Amino acid sequence: AQDLPGTPLPGKPTTPTTPGTPVDAPPPPGGKPPAEKMEIDAATAKELTDVIKSNLYACSKRNLTMAMTTVHPESPTLESSRDMMRYIFARLRLKYTLESVEVIEVRGNEAKVKATQSTQKIAGNAAFRDNRVTIVHTLKRDGQKWKMFSSEALSIQYFQY
Repeated sequence: AQDLPGTPLPGKPTTPTTPGTPVDAPPPPGGKPPAEKMEIDAATAKELTDVIKSNLYACSKRNLTMAMTTVHPESPTLESSRDMMRYIFARLRLKYTLESVEVIEVRGNEAKVKATQSTQKIAGNAAFRDNRVTIVHTLKRDGQKWKMFSSEALSIQYFQY
């Protein structure tokens, strides 16, 4: 039988433990076990990052139809995303630059991808502040394809000129 971490071995411990100090503390309720880097296969990581890149490309081309193909049909932000893009595309030309993208985790049909992008106004008659934003996108499978389901901005930095 293999001894698992945290399983007491027979006999007395040779290193004294202070009472009340757990040796191998279990993770807190609802928490994750510490320091196990999740292995994400390269093909899945590429599929996920390609969705983010396709979305930004479509936005840079002001192509609403193409942009909406990257959004999950059950996304709670589907309509508001469509409305926001329609408004922006009609009034502004923006330059989108994907500065970094990292797949954080994949669990079944759901994935989290962290992206940092900068957005700069090229032309247009609507107010817009150039910025850099770091976002965690949640993607879900729609059949065989990954699509953007929801997004949470972690930070936003406005450029000073």
